[in-house]
Parts: sequence; C-alpha cells; structure tokens
Amino acid sequence: MLKIEGFVSKKNIRRLLENYHTLETGDQMPNPDAAPQNGGPKAYDGVSGGRLNKIMLDNAIAELSPFMRAVVKCRWTRQLPVKDTVKMLGISKSVYYNRCDLAIEQLYIQVNGKAAGIQALYDRIARG
Repeated sequence: MLKIEGFVSKKNIRRLLENYHTLETGDQMPNPDAAPQNGGPKAYDGVSGGRLNKIMLDNAIAELSPFMRAVVKCRWTRQLPVKDTVKMLGISKSVYYNRCDLAIEQLYIQVNGKAAGIQALYDRIARG
C-alpha cells in the first residue's frame, strides 16, 4: 500500500471523532497493561499531537454546512442519544446514520485536501 505523507484515513477520522472528548480534555487513554515508559522529550511550545488533531478536526468541522455540523456535534462532540438527535433535527434514524457517514466523507476531504484526490487515484489504479 502506498503511503502519502500527511494523509489521514477515514478510519482515523472516525476514531478521532469517537474520541473527541479525550482530544478536548487533552487526556491520554491509558492502557492498563502497558509498562510505564518515558514519553520522550516534550514539545517546547506545549502543543501536543492530540491538541493538533483537535485543532485540525475543529477547523474541518467549521467548514461543514450548518446541518452537517449539527449532525457531527450531536453525535460526536456532545454525544447526544440518537432518539433525541433525530427528533431535534427532524430526520429519521436511517437519514441520521447516512448523514454521519457523509460527514466522515466530507471531513476526510476537508482534512486531506489534495492528498484525498491522490489517494483516490491510486486506489482506482490499484483496482485496475
């Protein structure tokens, strides 16, 4: 598989959204089985990788349409129950889940810019 520098997969975007509250608080999700280790040198500016991911994600969310932004905020940033969200947005569950998938696609394009197009071209070439 070809790697494009600076490329973020849809799977990773979904993972970042699902762990948005962790990005927001700046917490690390501890692994209870992991041995204690030195994390290495700290960034001099105090900005961690998780913080950069949150900034990148927030900027991409801000570029969504108001409705898609509401879907993302209800599902991932505020983690509202589905029944409350679909009632508030006035849509069915199937439309809600469809819009969640579409939001991932739009965030993927927003975050990756030209790299998303290059990856799509590589994928088409690989398929033949």
